Amino acid sequence: MNWHWLNWVVLCLYFLGVVYIGVYFSKKNNSSEDYFTASGRIPAWVTACSIYSTALSSISFIAIPASVYKHGWIMGMAPLGIIIMIVWAGYAFVPFFRKVRVITAYEFLEKRFDRSFRLVGSLSFILFHVIRIAIVLYLPTLALIAALPGVNPILLTAIVGFLCVVYTSMGGIEAVVWSDAIQTIVLLFGAFLIIIIGFMSVPSGVSSFDVLENAGKIFAPGTFDFNLAGKTFWGILIGGFLNSIYSYVGSQDIVQRYNTTKNIKEAQKSLYMNVPLALTSVVIFVGMGSALFLFFKFHTVLPEHIDGNAILPYFVVHNVPLGFSGLVIAAIFAAAQSTVSSSLNSVATCITSDIVKPMMKNLTDKHELKIAKYCSWVVGIISSLLSLRFLSAGQGDMFLYFQAITGLLGGPIAGLFLVGIFTKRVNGKAAWIGFICSVLVAIYIGNPAGLLTKFIPGYEPPHIFEILISLVIIGSCVVPAYIASFFTGRPDEDKVYHLTYESTKLINE
Repeated sequence: MNWHWLNWVVLCLYFLGVVYIGVYFSKKNNSSEDYFTASGRIPAWVTACSIYSTALSSISFIAIPASVYKHGWIMGMAPLGIIIMIVWAGYAFVPFFRKVRVITAYEFLEKRFDRSFRLVGSLSFILFHVIRIAIVLYLPTLALIAALPGVNPILLTAIVGFLCVVYTSMGGIEAVVWSDAIQTIVLLFGAFLIIIIGFMSVPSGVSSFDVLENAGKIFAPGTFDFNLAGKTFWGILIGGFLNSIYSYVGSQDIVQRYNTTKNIKEAQKSLYMNVPLALTSVVIFVGMGSALFLFFKFHTVLPEHIDGNAILPYFVVHNVPLGFSGLVIAAIFAAAQSTVSSSLNSVATCITSDIVKPMMKNLTDKHELKIAKYCSWVVGIISSLLSLRFLSAGQGDMFLYFQAITGLLGGPIAGLFLVGIFTKRVNGKAAWIGFICSVLVAIYIGNPAGLLTKFIPGYEPPHIFEILISLVIIGSCVVPAYIASFFTGRPDEDKVYHLTYESTKLINE
């Protein structure tokens, strides 16, 4: 099936729609509070969809079905672990962050420990999301390269990145959240369309389940063994939970949404609504991966040069009906743009609130708003350039790569939040000890830029399944920090009063 002009029309209408959202909400941005938190006027269901679509990026939409296609259902089970984190976050962290009254999550680290931790946390978040945006831009670009081999990938990346920056910088968090809600509907429609087409390709009288079972695509032998170093159910479940701690506790893009609703109950409702949405993720990930396997087994042969993250885009372009294929590609872009726009807005918030504003004491609200918009542009350009680097480096398993990056950059910060929120005895000195230990462990595991291989003879990275890296790194912060607190003394009262979980319970919002 050729790429028809009608598909271009569908894509263009989608892009015009998201830009219009940015233009519409730009009229409501009269202050920095409007730009960063929408002044708490966003409904819970919209925030729920926004949190969901932010997590369900193009990394998830393309890479996880590709992993299911290759390894079986086990790789689609990660959202089950996230559900545990969602419930915990709704119960504990939403009320906590609402009551401590901070614009960014890292402002809490300054209040609880010291100013340097606010900078460290914010800079780590910024670096992490520059990389995340690059990966998220890379995957939909790959989708259209598979669809239209003659199209310039540089041009594609520039267009996607530019449109994300436009509506994010214009409309602020309100445009981001409402566009996320619409994009959630688009990407879920695209996912179920792929599932229907794939399963309908199975010949009459043939059991799809039996075919998948015989091919080892459901659960391979040893799947339920308690082994945390491989692709096992318990490794995925525990890893999914641990790896999402940073996102729901220390990552500004999600924590920022805790303050976009009018009260604590509405914010909690927006998180709890993500439980059925996360279960839906399991269905669509497993369903799409299985559908792809069944389709290429019974309907047509997958070309040898198409593998990894290119499988789903190839299927969409060549086997989804005219017009609908354009809509599914739009769904891939929706998954990408929901994540990119959230990252751009939250990074702009961190740069403005955590870095620029403390240095410029007389900064007016008008100038703060301008700086935030300019930051969206700068970060968008840098991330787009980095995504071109991924294009030249090849595909790889981007889902596992992203999980590793999450653990290496987010783990030490997640550890800081946990000891800061749930312990009263850890002071700034003990927190530094835990943080440094965690960073050293992260470097040892990750071997950044191959430095350890060059300087340590015989170095071999430890064998840890990527999705469990966060377990090791978070633990290497929490445990040393707590032990060190017995030797460094207790923090001053102003560093714990109304700044720990127990001390905020009696505070009314």
